[in-house]
Amino acid sequence: METIRLKVTRPPAGDGEPDSRRSGQPLFQGKGGTDYVCGHCGSVIAAGMAPAQHVIVDTATCSGCGAENEFPPHLRA
Repeated sequence: METIRLKVTRPPAGDGEPDSRRSGQPLFQGKGGTDYVCGHCGSVIAAGMAPAQHVIVDTATCSGCGAENEFPPHLRA
């Protein structure tokens, strides 16, 4: 499986360390072979995305650390 780190557009508040009390679940789940992960902590934000799949947002807040990440233009709907 390929892993692509997203660009952080806003760092997390506080120390930015992943919080095990947060869900840590991906925001998007696809049926392909590419995971898009937080550029700060590495938590999966979009799991198993296929080349033809897209997300409906430009940015997403990581559930692991709270950093805001930007999806690449080719992944946006």
